Amino acid sequence: MKLASRVTLRQLRALDAVATSGSFTDAARLLHLTQPAVSMQLRELEGIVGEVLLDGRREIRLTHAGEVLVRRAREVFDSLELAEVEIKARRGVAAGTLEVVAITTAEYFVPHLLAEFGRRFPEISFRLSVENRERVHALLREQRVDVAIMGTPPKGIPLRRTPFAPHALSFVARPDHHLAGKRALPPASLTEERLLLRERGSGTRDHLERYLKHHGVRPERADELGSNETLKQAAMAGLGVAFLSHHTFAMEAETGRLVRLDVQDTPVIREWNVVVRSDRPPTPAVEALLEFLQTEGATLLRAHTA
Repeated sequence: MKLASRVTLRQLRALDAVATSGSFTDAARLLHLTQPAVSMQLRELEGIVGEVLLDGRREIRLTHAGEVLVRRAREVFDSLELAEVEIKARRGVAAGTLEVVAITTAEYFVPHLLAEFGRRFPEISFRLSVENRERVHALLREQRVDVAIMGTPPKGIPLRRTPFAPHALSFVARPDHHLAGKRALPPASLTEERLLLRERGSGTRDHLERYLKHHGVRPERADELGSNETLKQAAMAGLGVAFLSHHTFAMEAETGRLVRLDVQDTPVIREWNVVVRSDRPPTPAVEALLEFLQTEGATLLRAHTA
């Protein structure tokens, strides 16, 4: 069969695209080809392999031979990308694909930072996912990401933490709330308010609980809503008072749909960190992102929030 001497990368990419998208039409769009061209590549590949690679009787799925070939093809793609990274690294060029994960609160600004980073380093691409804090910890522990953008890093994992910007959190409510506009509210004024909470395990929830415990506040009512967007909508609807990152409600505050309550000892100031494994040698692409965020992250973040 001698696949190595007969199969082309174009054919393997066609198979991978169909396997990933589940559709010849979507695969053609991904590859910037026509659908007949993709079909032709797969027919030629099946002729070389001597087996059917796709079963499309009901829905497109890989046969056993197709699964084997796709798995090995992806290893080839990864190896070629690493080869390109190594070759360019010898010339001092940062290149490659970064796996980046951000906690949910950071989703409001991380795409803007990465867009600017991408303009500065066109040879570097990235895959960005947004997860809750526990999932980010798991991805770092399992070494499934290159870079994490988060607040407090987990313990028990060899990590390198680089702070790059302050992170402010405050209590917010709708403009006609009875506490809105009052100055220097004591934390005890929150006791009778209905507090809107993120889910347990959230960094925002932890910061709120620390603040309440430090000031001896035990709210009479609290609702767990589970996401920043839900908390904002609930606060704007008048359901209660939410504790949120300034990044999440900047637009609503500017348009007058939410106001920051002037509660003593707020905003609570924490740090945004970019985190990598310390037991893995950083690639030039990782080092470029770390330096970019450390030197320009705070400035860009302030501009975006403003």
